[in-house]
Amino acid sequence: MMKGTPYSQTYAKQKTPPLPTKFSVEVTRTVASFPRRVFIQWALRKPPAGDGFLFDVYRSGSPEGEWEELVTDLADVYLYVDGHFDEPIVAGGERRDLNLFSLHRTIYYKVVCRFGSQTAETVAQLEAGLDRRRKGIHRKLVRDAAKALKLVVGTEVAILKKRRWGAKCEHCVSKGTAQVVRAHCKYCWGTGFLGGYWEPVYGYAQRQRSPIQTQVAPEGHLDLNRVQVIMLNFPQVEPGDVLAFMRDDKRYKVEIVNPTQIHSVDVHQELQVSELARSAVEYGPEIDAWHDPKWY
Repeated sequence: MMKGTPYSQTYAKQKTPPLPTKFSVEVTRTVASFPRRVFIQWALRKPPAGDGFLFDVYRSGSPEGEWEELVTDLADVYLYVDGHFDEPIVAGGERRDLNLFSLHRTIYYKVVCRFGSQTAETVAQLEAGLDRRRKGIHRKLVRDAAKALKLVVGTEVAILKKRRWGAKCEHCVSKGTAQVVRAHCKYCWGTGFLGGYWEPVYGYAQRQRSPIQTQVAPEGHLDLNRVQVIMLNFPQVEPGDVLAFMRDDKRYKVEIVNPTQIHSVDVHQELQVSELARSAVEYGPEIDAWHDPKWY
């Protein structure tokens, strides 16, 4: 045997220390809800298991700062709505040059995530990739879509974003395989994360009729009702999220997302969703049936 301590006692195998997994935060959506608000949405990549994530949001006219603090210590959220443009401007304040009325101004947001002693941050540009002319076109298209959905073709909907990070559910997640073993868990609603879904975001969406398809399964005939849904480009939805239409109390699971874009920037989202049975666990999360969406 060679002198010294070998890395491994197993022939032809060398023990390698595990690589550190540093989590990161990514801004997935910034939308100018013209003329007074900006919607910011983020996601965590490779997050550690557990809760206690805190978020700080800043704004600036430059990616290097100076940064204006908008909010700190946001907990248990995945989005923020910047409504500070409604506040009166103090004489000599640094915010006087930041507004949504000047299309040649570039606005940046910085999101900082803190988890214990770990910190991650990212900077995102509002309407990145669009010049001044296309910014105006994009904002008009978004606003026209919002007005059409609210006043003409849409109906109230609650968007339930599925949790994809946070504290694991101790009641249904197997410690050996880390898989969900109970589909109808009342603590995580089958998602594997405590709470199951984030707080609902309320908006408007349009459902388009489609024929009900019948399939033969071992348990009998199954009626599948897949419909097309058009909704605003915020919040950004993903397969597995749930839409709860408040007029008739029907819930749908998102299967396919097909955004409509202008120069790679989303204008609205076209979804293929499937209607959930009344016995589905996704009917568990509560929503406010009397909530009035006030985006514009």
